Amino acid sequence: MLLFQIISCPWFLISFLVPCYGSLQLGFSKLQRGHRLDRKLIQSFPELSFLDCVIECLVTPRCKSVNYFKGANFCEINYENKTTAETRYMESAGWVYSEKEHWPKELAGACSNSTCKINQTCKHKRYSEDKFFECVLSDCGIPDQNGIDLNATRREDAIGLHRRIHASCFDGYSQSGSGWLICQSNGEWKYDIVCTVLPNIALGKPAAQSSTKLHYNAANAVDDNRGTDFGVHKCTVTDDGDTNPWWRGDLQAVYSITSVRILNRGIDQHNTDLSDRLRDVTVTVGLTESDVNTPCGFFAGPGTASQLVVIDCPTSTQGRFVKISKTTEFLTLCEVDVFGVLVLS
Repeated sequence: MLLFQIISCPWFLISFLVPCYGSLQLGFSKLQRGHRLDRKLIQSFPELSFLDCVIECLVTPRCKSVNYFKGANFCEINYENKTTAETRYMESAGWVYSEKEHWPKELAGACSNSTCKINQTCKHKRYSEDKFFECVLSDCGIPDQNGIDLNATRREDAIGLHRRIHASCFDGYSQSGSGWLICQSNGEWKYDIVCTVLPNIALGKPAAQSSTKLHYNAANAVDDNRGTDFGVHKCTVTDDGDTNPWWRGDLQAVYSITSVRILNRGIDQHNTDLSDRLRDVTVTVGLTESDVNTPCGFFAGPGTASQLVVIDCPTSTQGRFVKISKTTEFLTLCEVDVFGVLVLS
């Protein structure tokens, strides 16, 4: 549906600085009604018309798309679009989604040929014929501090000035701080989160298993060889007929264990895939070699080729020994990582 087409220069369009011969048909014809892009915000604006929302995107170099909620005249400009953030593009009643490239750049008026940087917005005197514009800071950019996982962002989080983002640390890191990233007025992030790499406390430590097939012994799971072709690389395999197989690592000190990661076997050189044998796996922790029964987690499976299975332990699961067991034949582990904090005596 063609909402309107600029044939002459009515007074109310002067505010948009649109040439008389321009047309808005293309942009309106490509609107995605009932959709929005979630959690990729640069900035949001209340009480803004849809066309002004589009213009905010056009004058902001980082902007790639907009969300607009007509019921509240609420505008969101995004630093990605549905192609680059496919999983964040979703149905949302009342919203309209539109992409920057679908609109004529002349809508930006004096800013249509600005040289503003990626983290700036072009500002001009929209209600005059003066072509003067200036570039002002608009955002702090995409946070890239090592270890920070932005998948924990909330719907209202944005990278614009005076906004904040909620974040967490990736698996394998310890986290301190509130988890907030605050975009300051100078365009720099204030990080109230610190992600520290946790060492793999199982690496190179003693290990045992219920039985051993050929040379595929327990130490192969803690040798830092992350290949997954068990015929070529060093993985562990329990022997035929062992219907209650287990693997046990000795951390040589008591730790508060946060997580255990299991690297599953992959497709071998003969194109054989037996990765689904990793199923019904129980991970337990204990203070002594004979009592490793405190639950840490369970993996139902079946596993997939070269899958890294992450099992998070409950808070304060303390132990020196970590045991991985199952109730069906053949336990194969290509690598086992254990993360935790040393318990001081």
